[in-house]
Amino acid sequence: MNAELKDFFSAIGKAKKEKEDEVRSLVGEIDIDSMFSQVKVSIEEDNKKKEEQKKQIAALESWLYTEVVVKEEEEEEEEITEESTPIVVPHEEIEEEVEEEVEEEVEEEIEEEVEVEEEVEEEVVVEVEDDSTVDQALKILETIKSKEEIRENVSDPEIIKIRRELEYLKNLVNAQGGGGEVRLEFLDDVDRDSIKVDGKVLSYQASTGKFIGVTNSGEGGGGGLSNAETISTGVKITGDLVVTGEVLASTEAPIVTTTTSTSQTALDTFAHSTYASAVYNIQATSGSDVHLTTINLIHDGSNAYITEFATLKIGSLLASYSADISGLNLRILATPASTNSTVFTLKRTLIRGSGNTDEVTTTSTTETTIDEFSTSSGSSAVYIVQAKQGSNVHTSKIHLVHDGTTVSMTEFAKVKTDSSLGTFDADISGSNVRLRATSTSATSTTYNVNRTLL
Repeated sequence: MNAELKDFFSAIGKAKKEKEDEVRSLVGEIDIDSMFSQVKVSIEEDNKKKEEQKKQIAALESWLYTEVVVKEEEEEEEEITEESTPIVVPHEEIEEEVEEEVEEEVEEEIEEEVEVEEEVEEEVVVEVEDDSTVDQALKILETIKSKEEIRENVSDPEIIKIRRELEYLKNLVNAQGGGGEVRLEFLDDVDRDSIKVDGKVLSYQASTGKFIGVTNSGEGGGGGLSNAETISTGVKITGDLVVTGEVLASTEAPIVTTTTSTSQTALDTFAHSTYASAVYNIQATSGSDVHLTTINLIHDGSNAYITEFATLKIGSLLASYSADISGLNLRILATPASTNSTVFTLKRTLIRGSGNTDEVTTTSTTETTIDEFSTSSGSSAVYIVQAKQGSNVHTSKIHLVHDGTTVSMTEFAKVKTDSSLGTFDADISGSNVRLRATSTSATSTTYNVNRTLL
């Protein structure tokens, strides 16, 4: 009996071995442990990819500012831990049942192995397809030109750093000023059309409340003349002109001429068509000798007339003086007394023949005010007065003083081309001192006045 059972089990083992060899020949060697290990590694890699996809989706949601709640579905991973079950054949089972059970077990193992391989392949293929789909969606979304405001991540260290730098820059700009208009023409209270003209200067216009461009006429008493600046011919200054330092009432600078002979020399010239008379202060020096004199000069267009007065000298007289007309010019001439080097220094005051804005014309013998000034402006005045009637010219120098009630004056250095054209007087009217002239005839007579207040 034992021998028969032994042979029986031997036959079963031999049949099982043959069946296994047949399966191996069909499907090859199958390492179950290695296969499950690979499946486990593949599953872990798939899980990592899923986590990365979740992060990308979360970043995409933050970029698009959509509050999409991503429902995470936890995929249950089933680990295949099935192990081959040893075949137990009870002694009481018959030979046929044991043989059928062995065959079924071998077939089931083969089917399970094939199914696992198919599942792994399908899962990998699906994940790859999912990865490509997500990447493609991300690329498409990156091309969208969203106009929505980007939400700032205030907790990002880089964002915090940039905000601090911007705040520092803003404070720096505010501390330095800036932000205001830098071009005068664009200010609201400036009339741009009138100021952007060559030669115009700014002047405030009360009616419009704006600064406008006006022609610089030189009028007004607050302009502020710079050192050695000359006021143009014909300019009238309204109000008090206060000058600190030396005043040159004629030429830009003293006229200086040096002679070394006794020949007559022209010391100065001016156009006789513009000026009818002049007053010269002339100083001549030679070594230690000094000769000082004042000359009043007039002309009628053809002849020149002078009078010399207030002569002072140290030593001897150094020259004699005369005047003439040469072409269009009137000349003041000096004839030195010796051949020694003599230096002549001149200062002149020119009086226009006509066209002054402050000239006064009379056509009667009635006394007329030709100039006036406030008693508070000065206690004395020096006048050079010119009267012109046709070609006749008459000049006089007048010194005047007052005490606020009474005026005293003296006329001297009178020079004329013919007869006197008028007489002069002064008085106080109200708070003003007046210089008055009475013409000798009713013929039109024009008076030009040069005044210096002391």
